[in-house]
Amino acid sequence: MQYEIKTIAWIDCIFAPMNEWNSITIDIWVKAWSTYETKEEAWISHVLEHMFFKGWKKRKTPKDVATAMDKIGAIFNAWTWENTTNYFVKSAPQFAEYGLEVLADMLMDAQFADSEFQREKWVIIQELKMYEDNPISVVRNKRQTYFLWDNSYGRPIIWFEENIQNFTRDDLFKYKELLYTKDNLIITIAWKILNQAELEKNIEKLFKNLPEKCTREKPKFSWNLPKEHKWFFKKETEQNHIIISMKGLNLLDDKRYSASLLCSMLWWNMSSRLFQDIREKLWICYYISAWHWCSNEYGLFTIRAWLDKTKFEFWVEKINEVVDKFLDEWFTDEEFNNAKNCIKWNIQMWIEWSAEMASYLWDQYISKKEIRSLEEVLEKYEEIKKEDIIELFPMLKSENRYRFHIE
Repeated sequence: MQYEIKTIAWIDCIFAPMNEWNSITIDIWVKAWSTYETKEEAWISHVLEHMFFKGWKKRKTPKDVATAMDKIGAIFNAWTWENTTNYFVKSAPQFAEYGLEVLADMLMDAQFADSEFQREKWVIIQELKMYEDNPISVVRNKRQTYFLWDNSYGRPIIWFEENIQNFTRDDLFKYKELLYTKDNLIITIAWKILNQAELEKNIEKLFKNLPEKCTREKPKFSWNLPKEHKWFFKKETEQNHIIISMKGLNLLDDKRYSASLLCSMLWWNMSSRLFQDIREKLWICYYISAWHWCSNEYGLFTIRAWLDKTKFEFWVEKINEVVDKFLDEWFTDEEFNNAKNCIKWNIQMWIEWSAEMASYLWDQYISKKEIRSLEEVLEKYEEIKKEDIIELFPMLKSENRYRFHIE
């Protein structure tokens, strides 16, 4: 895997050429979303993301914007998450300069026309209601507030209809000015790069008028665990959706590789403990998973399942028993090696897509401003010993588990 990091016009840029492929992905990552928002601003990053597609100086209407990419058959979209907003174009490689120009046009010259803004508020509220109807979204977002409290890290990233109604066009421009700056952007360009020198010249030209310095910082993170080890929210769902949460490791801690491998033994492949003991042997549920998720500030071990209401507490106890048995009796060499192979091969398959490669590069760079090659990452997993996994067991002990469900 080849890559090159360059700073162009104050913007950090990552180029990852693999010219045997037949597509190119250009991503613009902005460090702007819920962790950067005050309570009064909650969801403004997402509203801003929508409005960037509603007309610019050059392409004045939403249809003009859509047609700009449809005519070259490109995928043109955006998404927001806790730490970032991402705008991307995936196209045939000969349209790379055109795709970059369209992205720059969007971020530099969006007009946020009030007529479009008032209409789009309704669309965004319908999106919000869609998430409210989705138990997977509800349990995840309600859990955040339960486990991390009502702050920039724990505040749910949905349920802010009043904010959406109250935002003004001026609010969008002010928030954009704070965070859409050269030092707060990362541009990644991955796969078939035909003319990198031309792309570099265009980045410097197209983004030269962007503000240079971000003037908004994330608040400090600190753990403040719930007093109650279990809580729930009434939603009238067909099943009870549960998340069991434990403190994890952040992105700056290299033990996170061991944490991922630990979760891989609990759940990833079909021979894992939770899949075999909960789904295959007991037939408790269709869906169960275990993950270690991390950001720069904190990490979370999570176990998720969708369980029948009639014997809910009994099934939750069975899940806890499987985890307790794993911690008490440890694991076999076969489980250890299978999980290690599974996680390594999945990483290699995942980055075979240009969009996923761009995400892989950004995800590493944002944590330490450095990128480990695929070979280095695989070596990190290969170096893990059994003792490294066992060292993390106390984090998963029953007294450290907090459960939240909707019913």
